[in-house]
Amino acid sequence: MKKLTSLTWLCFLLFLAGCKDDDINKFDKSADERVAEAIADLKSKLTAPANGWKLLYTPEDGYGSFLVLLEFQDNDMVTIKTDLWVGSNKFYEQTVGYRIDSSLGLELIIENYSFFAYLFEFDRATFGAEFEFLYQRQNDNGALLFSSKTDVSDNATQLLFAEASESDLYDLGVDVAQKVTAMSEDLQKITTSLRMTYDDKDLIFYLSLDEPYRRLTFTSASRKSNTDQTQQINFTTGYYLRNDSIVLQSPLAGIFAGVTTSIKGVQLDSDQGSTLTLCGDPIPVHGYKGVTSAGDDILLETTLADASGPTFVATDLYSAPVGNVAYLGESAYGQVIADLPTATHFQLYYNTVLSDGSVLTGIGFRIQNPNNTVTYALWEFEPIFDGNNVKFNFAPEISQLGTGTTSEENLAAVTKYVEYLTNGGNTFVFQYSEGVYEFSNPCTDWSVLLIGQSE
Repeated sequence: MKKLTSLTWLCFLLFLAGCKDDDINKFDKSADERVAEAIADLKSKLTAPANGWKLLYTPEDGYGSFLVLLEFQDNDMVTIKTDLWVGSNKFYEQTVGYRIDSSLGLELIIENYSFFAYLFEFDRATFGAEFEFLYQRQNDNGALLFSSKTDVSDNATQLLFAEASESDLYDLGVDVAQKVTAMSEDLQKITTSLRMTYDDKDLIFYLSLDEPYRRLTFTSASRKSNTDQTQQINFTTGYYLRNDSIVLQSPLAGIFAGVTTSIKGVQLDSDQGSTLTLCGDPIPVHGYKGVTSAGDDILLETTLADASGPTFVATDLYSAPVGNVAYLGESAYGQVIADLPTATHFQLYYNTVLSDGSVLTGIGFRIQNPNNTVTYALWEFEPIFDGNNVKFNFAPEISQLGTGTTSEENLAAVTKYVEYLTNGGNTFVFQYSEGVYEFSNPCTDWSVLLIGQSE
């Protein structure tokens, strides 16, 4: 037995002698030391490329993208270059602080207010953007993969940092961003309405541009020689800006108003200038010559025309929260609620058959009264159409439907806001997307974005 015990100890000692120092010292560093090494390693990766990193940032599926260039420095500062223009707050180039932290993993945090923080706060922080990112891995090609830290969706936004080349520094679409912004500011509307006219094809596209979300909708097409010959399209795609071009994330191709064409992007060149007769006076608007990815010369310009605007009549009920009422292109929720404290929705009924068999065409507000009754305060009208321009021939007074009547003060406020939208017969209807239309009066600068209600 003693021999067996001695033999066992001998084997154990030989085993220890054969162990490498690395095996014994595998955990000779503290957790803090290992974290510090991991942070230093990621920082080394971020600061290594001579031209920094490029990123095509898409905050949410269905949105367009932003081209971003990032150059990280050893002094915990990062220079961020983008093509985002927001009023006087241009985010073309910023140098801000960053840090690498460790919680559930390595995190890259942009510490100061920047392009990322602006997008995070945009639209009451519903845009889905982020300024804190979780490091995932380095791919075989050297690219760094991050994901949004606080993304509440099941599929967190992925960010791929690819090493930038010297030529990438010239890809930022700063010039084309200014052109798109200029067109979006021509009319004080919720959305930007554009017309793309082909030089050598009998074709016009009508577009709705949602600049903040970088989405573009081809709403309809018409023949240039006969704008009454139209075709509904309702094709929406995200886009991004590169150099002097608008690049579509999903190409458009097919036969439109009898003309075959395709578009992957549009390069915009010089401003040709244009005018619109608005409220009896000509006003200057922007129009840019350009060329499509298929080599077709075009003119892209601001317009009041929309061949798909009149198609709103296909749905008999439109409704939208009060926040969709806008002045100068911005929500007028506060002003409306100050006048109509219990209004819940702005509504349009068009040839709607009621339960008693009568037909209703009217526009106004749904009001929740203090006594828990509901009033649909609607100003009935007969429409007069001229393309997408609608004139309202109103009844002498507002009708009250629902389970109760509302106050005279509320009725006066309903009258005021409906008149803001319809004064002078200058209401134009633009299709924003399928089932969604903007009613806009460019002479009063009031608009409402209405959503069709399916049965």
